[in-house]
Amino acid sequence: MELKDKKYLVVGLGKTGIATAKFLLGKGSVVALSDSRTDVGYEDEIKTFRENGVMVELGGHTNEIFLWPDTIVLSPGVPFTIPFVQTAIENGIEVISEIELASKYITRPIIGITGSNGKTTTTTMIYDILEASGLNVFLGGNIGTPLIEIAGSDSSFDYILLELSSFQLQGIKEFKPYIAVCLNIYPNHLDHHKDFTEYVESKTKIFANQTENDIAVINTDDPQLREIPDNLNCRIVTFGKGGYADAHYEDCVVSYDGNDYDLSDLKLVGRHNIENAMVAIVVGRLLGCAPEIISHSIIKFNSLPHRIEYVREYKNARFFNDSKSTTPHSTLKALEAFDPPVILIAGGKDKGLDYSVFKEQVADKVKQLILMGEASSKMQDIYKSSVSLQVVDSLDKAVEQAVISLEQGDTVLFSPACSSFDMFNSYEERGRKFKQIVQCL
Repeated sequence: MELKDKKYLVVGLGKTGIATAKFLLGKGSVVALSDSRTDVGYEDEIKTFRENGVMVELGGHTNEIFLWPDTIVLSPGVPFTIPFVQTAIENGIEVISEIELASKYITRPIIGITGSNGKTTTTTMIYDILEASGLNVFLGGNIGTPLIEIAGSDSSFDYILLELSSFQLQGIKEFKPYIAVCLNIYPNHLDHHKDFTEYVESKTKIFANQTENDIAVINTDDPQLREIPDNLNCRIVTFGKGGYADAHYEDCVVSYDGNDYDLSDLKLVGRHNIENAMVAIVVGRLLGCAPEIISHSIIKFNSLPHRIEYVREYKNARFFNDSKSTTPHSTLKALEAFDPPVILIAGGKDKGLDYSVFKEQVADKVKQLILMGEASSKMQDIYKSSVSLQVVDSLDKAVEQAVISLEQGDTVLFSPACSSFDMFNSYEERGRKFKQIVQCL
């Protein structure tokens, strides 16, 4: 692929955007950068770019710069729906993701993992299995290092393991994983996608370019994925609860490829983590890893921060931090993992999702619902008649209210079902704050 003298606009000046710009400049491309934010960090890099004649647009986008390039490269999290991107597309300008650009310079087999929930846990489990098997694996994409940072220099790796978001997949054209996994699809990011149909199409694009030598790993329990195998040209491996799937589980035993894996000692909470582990088992076996190594790696795997993470016991009650729950379906999965009584702390920035999906779990398990943030009024309307409910204006007050109601044997679950951006800069910051408050009780 010839990049010299081609004009590229990189949108989004985070870690990936900066790395993309450096890569393109190194290939002789003419590069401009744009970000709607004024303060993006990377002052030294931006200063160097400008000193070398690179146009850097901060604090807002302009049509002029979006209509200038041959190709626009979107960083992760930059939606196709912004008007400037749509105008560029209408004017025949190619728009791709960083993953699409980088993959053209990758020579090693790619394993791509997507889904609405469980991506990071599953991807990290797979990484641990492959590393324990003596393989040299690059971990990146939506976690770790941007793929563009090893574009053209990946020969030392056995496999390229990528967590992939809907934004990254929406911008692919020829990207083709050797193994592509879709864990599940629930409504999410509807504030950034045109509608749920577009979101589903973005997720399932992970399979679009696979051929007979590639493998698709698909959750056949998911109604959005059930018919996908009918349209694929590659080898298909299915997973699900029932014995009809290639990989399936009963209680805590996963069966696949003639082997049973007893996950009763799995450290992760919840049935959904049995499913995540099942996918890691499948990918490990597809890549030739020994069942004993797979079992050992999964059983010793610890919960990742902010994902139903145990914080502490206080007054004979347990506190769990599930700040990574940014959708109602992820909160549903968290509630399914616990027995009653549960005190649930939820709420945050409203992404336009349906907060009634965990109503049955609330009725069965939740003795008190504490709401905060932008979405609290919407959630209050749904739940005010079915559970004891309080609305507070801060996370500190939410924990304070939970402690007032605390009784022996309770579980306090912080699972917001919303993104963090109304009150915090990230779900990580939100989760750290929750843990700090609880540790100080």
